[in-house]
This record gives sequence, structure tokens and C-alpha cells, in this order.
Amino acid sequence: MAFFESFLKYIEKNGKFNIKLPLPGMGCGVLGLAFKNQTINMGKVASMLLKSLEYRGYDSTGAAIQDDKGDVSLRKDVGAPSLLVKTLGIEDMEGKLFCGQVRWATFGSVDKTNAQPHIVKCKRYIYGAHNGNITNTNFLKQYLTDEGHTVLSDNDGEMLIHIIEHYFDQHLDIYAPELQEDTEIRRGCMRKAIVDGCKKTEGSFAAVIVDPVTEYLYCIKSGSSLYAGIGNYEDNPFVMVSSDLTSILKFTKDMIPLIEGMFMEFNSSEYQVFTYKNLNITDKEGNKKFFEAGKKIDVKISRSKLRAEDTELIPPYKFFMHQEIAGQVESTRKLITLFMRGSQDARKISSILSDSNLKSYLMDSVENIVHAGNYQAQLEQYDIFKHSDEGKKIISVIKENFAELISRLSNPNFINNELYSQFSNLFLDLIEGRIYKGDHLLAVKILDAGEELRELEKFHEYLEKFADVVYEAWNSKSDIYTISCGTSYNATKTAALFFNEICGIKITPLLPGNFRGQYSNTLRDGDVLIGVSQSGETKDLIDIFNDVIESGKKIKRIAIVNNENSTMAQEKSEFFLPIKCGPEIAVPATKSYMNQAVLFYYLAIITGNRKLDSLEPKSNEYKHLKAIIEKRMATIELLPKLISETIKSTESDVEKLADFLYHEPSMHILATKISSIAEEGALKIRETVLNHTQGMEASEFKHGPNTILGFNTVFGIKEIEKVLKFNRDLALKIIDDAVIHGLAPDEIKRVVSDASEYIIDPVKPFNISPKGMEILEKNIGESDLTKKLYDNYPLIYITGPDERDVNLTISQINTHKIRGANTYVIAEENNYLYDNATKVPSGVEDYKSIFVRLPRTDDTLMSTFSSMVVLQLLALKMSIKKMKYLNKLHIPLHGVHPDVPKNVSKSITVD
Repeated sequence: MAFFESFLKYIEKNGKFNIKLPLPGMGCGVLGLAFKNQTINMGKVASMLLKSLEYRGYDSTGAAIQDDKGDVSLRKDVGAPSLLVKTLGIEDMEGKLFCGQVRWATFGSVDKTNAQPHIVKCKRYIYGAHNGNITNTNFLKQYLTDEGHTVLSDNDGEMLIHIIEHYFDQHLDIYAPELQEDTEIRRGCMRKAIVDGCKKTEGSFAAVIVDPVTEYLYCIKSGSSLYAGIGNYEDNPFVMVSSDLTSILKFTKDMIPLIEGMFMEFNSSEYQVFTYKNLNITDKEGNKKFFEAGKKIDVKISRSKLRAEDTELIPPYKFFMHQEIAGQVESTRKLITLFMRGSQDARKISSILSDSNLKSYLMDSVENIVHAGNYQAQLEQYDIFKHSDEGKKIISVIKENFAELISRLSNPNFINNELYSQFSNLFLDLIEGRIYKGDHLLAVKILDAGEELRELEKFHEYLEKFADVVYEAWNSKSDIYTISCGTSYNATKTAALFFNEICGIKITPLLPGNFRGQYSNTLRDGDVLIGVSQSGETKDLIDIFNDVIESGKKIKRIAIVNNENSTMAQEKSEFFLPIKCGPEIAVPATKSYMNQAVLFYYLAIITGNRKLDSLEPKSNEYKHLKAIIEKRMATIELLPKLISETIKSTESDVEKLADFLYHEPSMHILATKISSIAEEGALKIRETVLNHTQGMEASEFKHGPNTILGFNTVFGIKEIEKVLKFNRDLALKIIDDAVIHGLAPDEIKRVVSDASEYIIDPVKPFNISPKGMEILEKNIGESDLTKKLYDNYPLIYITGPDERDVNLTISQINTHKIRGANTYVIAEENNYLYDNATKVPSGVEDYKSIFVRLPRTDDTLMSTFSSMVVLQLLALKMSIKKMKYLNKLHIPLHGVHPDVPKNVSKSITVD
């Protein structure tokens, strides 16, 4: 619960979520929770869950809470959950069942009637809510009205609840009235109603529906994100569903896997999963099994690899974005540790378990424990391992070789400092009632290593598979595409640079819309599609993969995701690679970009290795490629240190740069060769500062965009300040002159008013005396508003240290600064570049320049990582400065915030 308390304090202190502006395309967030026993803390838990989904929508907030007497209390209204959970009294509610929703409006205006959840009682009494879009809403409303339903809103969520109610009533009507309250009959009828209702709807959504009579909840996953977990809160068993994975991880790591086409029936401790449409499901062994709509599917509980602890805001950081930029040092190190075959302990355990049967037994035991299904079953599997001959041998071998580890077990700080993985946390909670005995802790550490070895085995299997697939496609002249959006798209453009430079293999990075418009009909058997998404739930991307699957062509489908339980990872790809950056709380992505880039850097290396295997060892091509791969392998472990050093060494210069730029209404980031870095940096500034920023290849700026240089009409808050001061000074001058010439007070007012209008619309007034007109013309003639509004246009240059790129950048700087541009350079130290950036051009007034020196690498590919860190820090600092400035002016709803800028969502789950 520490996370919730710190998060609430953070919200109160920073006003994080007090923004009521729409977030396009995220399709709301839906929640469902069933406790075994009534709890006075239901409102507290519901409020925390609603707030954790606020990034998905804050047009309206709603909660339906049912108590142990069957009474349902519905609280909903227009506004964000951070405000409404208190004002609506949700925080103080008691209850047993909860259905909640945060809304970003699509169907139906932003008002209380269209807010969710919806309670319906036309034919049967049920309630529920949804997230997503039901595109045949207008048809459904007419159909339901014709069938005798009282539809109160235009909201597609209400149509979904009514259509389920409609079929629920039809199926129940088959039974005698005295049987219609029977729990088993109602459950069977609700399952059929969901299958029928889903057939009637069109679109993508996730939903929670509650039958208040049986106290069973139903959740539907139909194209939108939905996660389910099972656990225990304050000795009160529960099952929970949410549109957001991290909200569940705050309560449990035990997940119930759901895929598109499934729905789940559940109460506090029981769940059953069914299909609502015909499904072909492939198991881990690659076997396909067909399930008809309405059939039950056995699913095993899985253990999430993400940690709720990673979602806490830890001092000295005041913003998640800042914490996550700094966290890139550790997140990249963890990923690179996987490349290098795991942690030191895991590698040591792997080496001393020379008997491959023992190693396999250890990994199999871990697999059995993790997927045992519940706590008791996990303990039973653990005991089987601990008391088996193989388990005893493993523990004995470890003891003999881990004297240092054994000695650390007596240290009370060992538990907090050493046993930090999710696997250890599980067993520290379970084994021997949390009695910390050496043997038990050693066994936990062994099982930790077993889990790591198991994960490593699969990770490296997929790394090699990726290299094989990409190499074979390149070798057979097939096409290789990456499909992604936003930050992930910029990471794939960086990946294209890596693959080109390291292994000479072409990959084509595309946005989903561009792929659909320009390449979808050119796909051939053997082509490769690599989908990249932090959430793994990006709707645009999933749609492309659905199209490819439906085409029947033999296209290899690979996913690169952070969320391993996501739709892309589990349903749409043949295999996936995780980026392992942990949860990102700030909406602007930083850690995920960096880990995506690091993963692609390594993938380019191992694909180069695969290519190397096919070359003649004595050939020049072999020698050249081998030298490149050796160089890159030597640099990869330096990346976390490079990120750390960049943060430390550039912070003061970035602070100065942010002071210059946060007021600027428009700017360009110009990169030589590494345009993806400029584009991602521009995206971060647009997202967090809300200033127009465009990143592009530097040479393209002179082909049209450079018309912005010199006098332009792009004005921002800084220019408004100048206008206000100009108006004030002009008025004071006019008043002084008017008093000296003895003008009456009424005429002085008219002259000042006419002067203010004349600045904008220079039409000669006729309502003042000749002397007044003389004073007006004299003072306006002496003032030049145009000159005060004009300023040099800000250009940020990024380049790697290659001589050709530096020379091209120097040429660009000199071309643009003489036309009225300020020069800000982010690059490794270079005297010629510095001199050309800082030299003041003749005839240009108020010229400004800053040179942010990156740590020296003499390597363009390495500089992509360091320059990206600088741009992330720049966006963060500009956002904080602008937010404070706008807050000082008491401008409401400005939406500038580094963690939750207006209109931006972490996962876009609707069209």
C-alpha cells in the first residue's frame, strides 16, 4: 500500500491529474472487482483503481458498488477520478463488488447521463461498463428501443449492457419463474447472452457486466486491453479485472491470461474462461485447437514479471518522467545482462550445475511452481523440489560453491538488498510463514536463478530465432518491415540505422497507415513483419497484424513489447522479444525507447553474426563484418555508463538551454544522418511542453521549412508579454504628452483607446481632436511593435562525430544563422563545430548559442544514445519551467505536465 499513499501525496502536491482535456483514441478504462467478504475499504480500493486509470480518460468517472445485502450504489458524474472519488463519496463506500469506469467520450456527449457504469432494468436487472468503441451504436439503439428497452443515453456502453440484458432475458424466459433466480441457471443464461450479444455488436471493446442476483461478474475481451488477476487483500480473497496491467500489479502478480475472443465468469475466488466466438488457439508446443463459441477453456494462472514496486515515485524525484530518464541506466543494464547470459549468480549456478539433467530439473521445477495455479499448489510444488533427490543435489552443489552467498544470508539487509526479484518476493511471502532461515533463503536464491535460467533460455532461443528469420529473409531477397507508432516508430528508425551500419541488412520502418497504403498489397510469402509496441495493445498495429493473418500469406510475425501478457505478444505474433524496461508511469515514453534501441542494437549484432556464418572466412567481406561485430560487442556493455555520464555531465547546459527554449512557440531539431533522434526528441518536446517542435534530417530544412527564418508570424506567450508591455509603455507616453498639452480626461481616454486599436487595425480615427490625433501619430510613429515581436528562430542541431556529418552540420549552421536563427548544438566536442556555432553573425541582433557537449565516443551509433538522453532531459526541464510559469499566471487547464500532458495516452486502444 506504500505506493498508493506516496502516489496520492504526489497527486495532492503536484496537481498531477487536474486536467479535464480529452485524450483521443484511448477508449476509456474499465474495472471489475469481487471480494469474498464485504469490506469497509472497498471505496478506498475502488478510488485507487479509478485514479490509476485516469490516463485513459477523464471526461467522466463512475463506480457501481454492491454490498452484501445486494444493494447497488451508483456514483458517477462528469470529471476526473482524482477529483470525483472524493466529491462523489466513492472513497468512503463499503461493499463487496465493484464495477468502475473512466471515460474519454466517443459516443455520447460529455454529461452525467452518458457516464458509465450503466444500470439497466428494462427486462432484467444487471449493470456494467465498457472501454473501447462499438461502431454500430446507432443501429443498436434503434433495435433496442424497438424491442421495448428504455435507452437513456447515446453512449455505446449502455447499448452493450442493454443488448446483454436483452438476450439474458430471452434465455431466462425459457425457465419457469420460480427457477429464474437459481444461480446455476442464471449463470448459464448469462454466458449464452454474452455470446449472442457479442455477435450483435461491432467494434473493439472490453467490458465488465455484473449480475447482482448471483453476485457473479463477467468480463469480455473483444479487441481492447483487459487483464485479470487473482489474489488476497487484507485476508479477503479477490478476483480483479482492469484495462490497465499495472493497476492489478499493485494488488497481485498472479494473472489469469485472457486473449481476444474470450470472456470470463468470476467471483472472489472462482473463475471460468469461455469463448464468445469461434477460436483457434495455439498452445506452447505449437498445437492448434478449435473452440466453438461458448465453450469453456482451461487457463493456468501465470506470474507477471513486472513489479508494482517499480511504479513508486522515489525521492529526490518529483516527476515520474525524471525518475524514468534516470532509471534508463538500470533498465538498460538489466536488458544487457540478459544478452550476457544473466546475472553473475545465475551464470555461476549454471556453470556449477554441470549435470544438464540437474539444470533441466531446476528449470522444470520453476516452471511447475510458477504455473501451479494458486499459493497452496505453488508451495506443494516447492516442497516436491526441496525434498526430491535432484533438488537435494542442487542445493548441496550450490552450498559447496557459494560460501559467499551462505555468509550473506545472516545479514538482515540481505533480504532487502539481494532478494529483489518477483520470484523471490513470492517465496518470501509464502515459505515457512516468512521465517528467514538460511536453507530456505538459499533455496529461494536457487529457484531465483532457476527462473532466470529458464527465462534466459527462452530469451536467447528467440534472439537466435530473430537473427535466423531476418537473415533468411534478407538472403532470399524478401522484405523486412517494422510496424509501430509514436516513440516505438522512432526507435525502429534508429534500428534501421543500426542494421544498415552494423550488418548491412535493410529493414523498412513504417507507420501502420503508411504500411496499409503503400505496402500491404505487395507482401509476399517469406516477408517479415516486426511489430514494436511498449504496451503490446496498440490498436493500429494489431489491425495490421490481423490483416496479415487473414491474408493467409506465409508472413513471419514477430513482436517486440514491454508487456509480455499483451495481445501482440500472446496472440498476434509467432514469437516475441521483451524489452524489459519495467513499468513506465509517465505517459511520455523514455525507458521504453531506450530499451527498444538497445535491443535493436544487439539484434543487429547477432544478425550480423548469423550473416558472418555464411561468408568465406578468408574473404574481405568476412573480415570487415567480423571487425564491425567485435567493435559493437565491445561497446554494448558501455551503454548504461554512457547514459549515466550523459545525465551527469550535460545537466547544467541542458538547464540553460531549457531557459532559452521553454517560451518558444516553435522550433526545429535538425539532425545529420540520425534523424530518428531528432524526431523522437521533437515528439518529447511536443508532448510535454505543448510547443510546436519538428525533428527532421538537417539537409531537408533548406527545402522549404527554412521560410520560418527571419520575420514570421508564429507568436507565443513570450510575444504576448511583449505586446502587453508595448501597450502599457505606449499608453503611458500618450498620457504624459496629453497632460502636457492640456487634453481633457475624457479625450485622453479616447486617444489611449484609439492607439490600442490602431496598433492592430491602422485606420485613422475621427473621434478625437486634431491635437489628440497629433499625439497619437507621434507616439505610434516612435514605437515599432514589429521589431519587439521579432526574435531569432531556435534551431537545435544534432550530429554524430563523423567528420562528414560535422562538416554538413557546420554548413547548415552558417546557412541558417545569417537568416535569423539561434544555434543550439548537441554533439561531442569539436572545436570547428563549436566555433561555427558560437560565432555571432554580422548583422544579426541578439544572437544566442549553446553547445551541449556529449561524452566522447567518436562513434555515431553510440552518440544516438547520449543525444537522446539530452533531448529527453530538455523536454522534461522545458515542461517543468513552462508548467510553473503557466501556474503562476493562473491559467486553467493548460495541460502542460511532464507526466500527463493533455491529450496523450500510453496505449492507444481504439481507432
